Amino acid sequence: MEISVSDIAKVTGGEYIGDENALRRIVSGLTWDSRTVMPDNVFLAMPGMRVDGNDFVRAAIRRGAGVIVCTRMPTSNVIAVAGEFACPMVVVDDGIDALEKIAGFWRDRLHAIVIGVTGSTGKTSTKDFLRSVFSQRFKTAATLGNQNNEIGVPATILSADEDTEVLIVELGMRGMHQIEHLCGFVKPSIAVVTNIGVSHMELLGSRENIARAKAELLEALPDTGFAVLNADDERTPLLEKFAHLEQRGVNVHSYGFSPDAETRAQGVTYDAEACASFEVVAGDSAPVSVTLSIPGEHNVSNALAAYVTGANMGIASDDIVRGLAEAKASGMRMEIVHAPGDVTVINDAYNANPDSMRASISTLMTLEGTGRRIAVLGDMGELGTDEYQLHVDVGTFAGRADLDMLVCIGTLSVGIKAGALAADMDATRVKSFANVDEAAAFLDKYVREGDLVLVKASRFMELERIVKGIMQR
Repeated sequence: MEISVSDIAKVTGGEYIGDENALRRIVSGLTWDSRTVMPDNVFLAMPGMRVDGNDFVRAAIRRGAGVIVCTRMPTSNVIAVAGEFACPMVVVDDGIDALEKIAGFWRDRLHAIVIGVTGSTGKTSTKDFLRSVFSQRFKTAATLGNQNNEIGVPATILSADEDTEVLIVELGMRGMHQIEHLCGFVKPSIAVVTNIGVSHMELLGSRENIARAKAELLEALPDTGFAVLNADDERTPLLEKFAHLEQRGVNVHSYGFSPDAETRAQGVTYDAEACASFEVVAGDSAPVSVTLSIPGEHNVSNALAAYVTGANMGIASDDIVRGLAEAKASGMRMEIVHAPGDVTVINDAYNANPDSMRASISTLMTLEGTGRRIAVLGDMGELGTDEYQLHVDVGTFAGRADLDMLVCIGTLSVGIKAGALAADMDATRVKSFANVDEAAAFLDKYVREGDLVLVKASRFMELERIVKGIMQR
């Protein structure tokens, strides 16, 4: 991003403090962390969960910030420091609103094709596949990690250079109209929806409402755009209905294992680390062989979504295949690591919901290995009034998976234990702990050479501490 101080003041509607000549200054890059400020960056000072960025304006100025956008009027001492370093300031009422307005201004300057990605599960992995596929042919920028909220989405747009050809934006949501709001400045021309699950049930109440909220991405498409939808998801027709895709003439391209899918996978096999090889069949074309380096059956579906999107953007099949093979997952998402003693760990600790829990357990059972298979599962959040039963359902699945040990962590995860026991899993192979520290102490003594360990829960459980403990044994 390169933008003038004058444009920042204008689009945010903020109060300008500084020399008039500084309005012509061109600044690049934006950060809200004073420790990462680089010369000529925009420093956005706003309240956070732990600290208030407005308290660190002096530090940002001294690090060479090109302009300060702050959410409270600076003191006379701060203004004096800004004058000393010739650093202009813009005072706004709302930091996130200012961030979105700056991002919207920059989005209008871009000539990139923008691909929006959403779904209850798999959106980050699908984004990772898309980024790798499109990078084979286009200058591509994409969401880092899963920064898909009201801060991460505008930050993704601002990370794109002016000559970016394809911008891939992951869109999360916590309620109705949030995706609609984000799309107001994202302006996608292609939309990929992975599936409609039960995550966010607490906020939206039903899968139909979740589908309605996800359909906001499809509604934002221009009539000249196209949608990529999962033929295996029974709620996909709801998405098309809510977004009026047929009436608007928006093209829909489907993918999945279903024979009704426009592009489908067949002949799936797995290597020792549960990475899939399969054939892609599209219409009358000859099957195309694909091999993934990210494990899990569910990633076949995510890779298909990227294949369909790339193919409909004119990327040659050889380039798509190479991109899928080279794709790397974002951190703590189906990340296979090897600990001392030949222990294999599936680090999937970033997030969880019932569908992704089942998928990860299936991946654990697919891995080759002679040791014991241990699933370490923690609480899942935002599941609404049925949260306990949904944990029980995961436990039932785990209980039928022939695990050697099931370790449950957290308040809600007693439901996972209950479900496993109800599925006749031997009680000696099910352990329940109130917190991470207790579970870590048990695993430190229990895990032995050659074991395969899955670690998964919602982010707030911080199960990466379990992974760290196993890696340091």
